[in-house]
Amino acid sequence: MLSSILLSAAFQVGPFYQQKPESDYRAFRPLVSCERDDLDVLWPVFTSHRDWWRFAFLAYWQDFPEEDSWQFTLLPVWFNGKDAKGEPYCGLFPVAGYHPRILTMEDLKFALWPLWTQYKMPRGRERLTTNTVLFPFFSWRSDGAWSFWPVYGVNHQRESDHRYALWPIATWASYREDRDTAGEGSSWMVWPLYGQVRRKRENQHLFLPPFFSWAETYSKSWAALGNSGPEMRLRCPWPFFEWESNARRERLSIWPFYEHVDWRSYSKGEGEGSVTRFGWKLVELYDDETRIFPFWTSRKDGSYFRLWPFWESDAKNGVDKSRFLALFPVRWVPAVDRNWSKFWTLYESEECPLYTDHSLLWGIIRWRMDK
Repeated sequence: MLSSILLSAAFQVGPFYQQKPESDYRAFRPLVSCERDDLDVLWPVFTSHRDWWRFAFLAYWQDFPEEDSWQFTLLPVWFNGKDAKGEPYCGLFPVAGYHPRILTMEDLKFALWPLWTQYKMPRGRERLTTNTVLFPFFSWRSDGAWSFWPVYGVNHQRESDHRYALWPIATWASYREDRDTAGEGSSWMVWPLYGQVRRKRENQHLFLPPFFSWAETYSKSWAALGNSGPEMRLRCPWPFFEWESNARRERLSIWPFYEHVDWRSYSKGEGEGSVTRFGWKLVELYDDETRIFPFWTSRKDGSYFRLWPFWESDAKNGVDKSRFLALFPVRWVPAVDRNWSKFWTLYESEECPLYTDHSLLWGIIRWRMDK
C-alpha cells in the first residue's frame, strides 16, 4: 500500500503537474495537457485530436483519411484544401472562391459576395444548382424556381410548389400526394392576419400567425393505435401555451413555467418515457433522472450525482469517480477535466471492484482502501 501511494505521488505535483502512465496522460496545468490523441494548449485557445486541430475557434484544420482529403479554415476570411478527387480548392471571402462541400451546400462558388453565388443542393438522387445575384434579392434554380425578393418568388419542392408576393405578407402553396407528407391539397396565408392549410391528412387554421393556430392531422400510425379522431395541436398564444397529441408524443407547455411530455413509440404506440419541466428547463424531472440546473442532478440507478458546486460522482465501466469541489456547472467535460478542474478539486476518489483510491489536497495526502 505504501509503495502504491509513493508511486502515485511521484506522478502528481499539486494541481500543476500530473501523469498517468496507463493512459498516456500528462498535464502541465494550465499550459498544456495531452491524453492519447488529445492535446490542449491553454484550453480552449488550442486543442487537437487525431485528425483535426482548432485555434481560438478561428483557425481550423481537418484531415479526412478515408477520402485522402483535407481542409483549412481561417474564419471568416480564408479557406483552402484538397477534395476527395485530389483537386485543390481555396477561397478568400468575400472576394472569390470555390468549396466542394460546406454546410449543406456542394460545389460552392462565389465572387464579390453577395454579388454572385452558385452552389448545388442534394434532393434525392438529384443535385439542384442555385444562382444568386445580390443575395438575397435575385436567385434562380435549375428546377425552375426563382425569386425577386421580397416582391415575388417561386419555390419547388419534391411534393409541393410554393409562392410568395411581398414576402411575408402573401404566401400560398399547392401539394401533391406523397407517402411521407400530409397529402394533396393547398395552403395560403395573409400575414399577419390569417392562414389556413387544407390537405388530405391535415387541416390547420392560423390566426395572427404564428401566435394562434389549431391543427388536425391524420396518420396511419395514429389510427393503428385505435384512435378514430385526428392528431391535434393547439397554440394559444404561441409560445406561451401549446398542447399537442399525436403518435409521437403528448405535450402540454405553459412557457416558461411548466411543460410535461409523454413520448410514444412511433411504431407501437407504447410509452417511451416522460419529463416534467418547471421554469423552462431549470427543473427537469425525467423517469430516470432529476435535474435542477445547475445545483442538482441525480440518476435513479446511482450512476451519476451532482450537488453543485460541492460534489460530483460518475460511474462508468465499473469505475466510480467522485470529487469535491465541482465548480464547473455541467457534467464531466474531458477538456475541462484535463486542464482546469484540478485547481478547484480538493478531494477525489476512484473506486474499482478491488479497491478505492483517495486523493486529498491535489495528491499531497493519498491512501488506498482494499475491498
